[in-house]
Amino acid sequence: MKISSKKMKKIFNTNTKNFSVFLSHHALYIFPSLLFLLSLFLHCSQMEPPNDPAELYKIAMQKAEGSIFSADYETAEKYLQRIIELFPASQYVPDANFGLAYIRMKRGNCAEAAVLFENFHQRYGSHKEAPQALYYSILCYMKFVDTADRDIEYVKKVRELSSIFLQRYPDHEKSEEVSKIREKVLNILAEHHLLVAEFYVRRKLYEPAIRRLEIIVEKDKELLDTSVGKKAQKLYEEIKKNKTSLLQY
Repeated sequence: MKISSKKMKKIFNTNTKNFSVFLSHHALYIFPSLLFLLSLFLHCSQMEPPNDPAELYKIAMQKAEGSIFSADYETAEKYLQRIIELFPASQYVPDANFGLAYIRMKRGNCAEAAVLFENFHQRYGSHKEAPQALYYSILCYMKFVDTADRDIEYVKKVRELSSIFLQRYPDHEKSEEVSKIREKVLNILAEHHLLVAEFYVRRKLYEPAIRRLEIIVEKDKELLDTSVGKKAQKLYEEIKKNKTSLLQY
């Protein structure tokens, strides 16, 4: 049996009216219940953190994982800081310090993370996360390594830390990567000294050019062994042999 469109419209209007009446009659009971559930949810979300360092650390690291959009870094940092402040003798204090550095790195604050990881490695050298902390510190400092014609303080820092890493953890899974990073900064450092020497040569200031090149050729074999070091040695020998021949260098 077919139902006319007019009758269908009448049925729809009747059902809508009945539903509206139902809501109006029961709103007094429904909305308070919704408000109660909402307040309960907010209360639970604002509950005080636990007083057990193990539980604090577990929850903190769970909240620290995920993307920058899904992770809850503020709560994670709060919980880790709580471990350090309230449980200074706890075995989780080193882990909390590592966690704080890790969160700083994940949030993109590499300047602070680099220092925190370096301090962690110095303070907790026997900790299981010590090699990883040193590795992360190197990666964070590398964010500030620039070209050879710029400031080289971070280049020196990465060279120092990568040398320590390769000496202490030669069999670590990250040793090959760290070795490549170290090779890169050695070339940057050698190129920096070469650029300064060439600057002096163009101005016919050969003595300061020689002193700068001596850093590579005579004082630092690691720099001499780089590809840039060979160029520096060639220029050094040319200056020593005949300074006047460099007028056209």
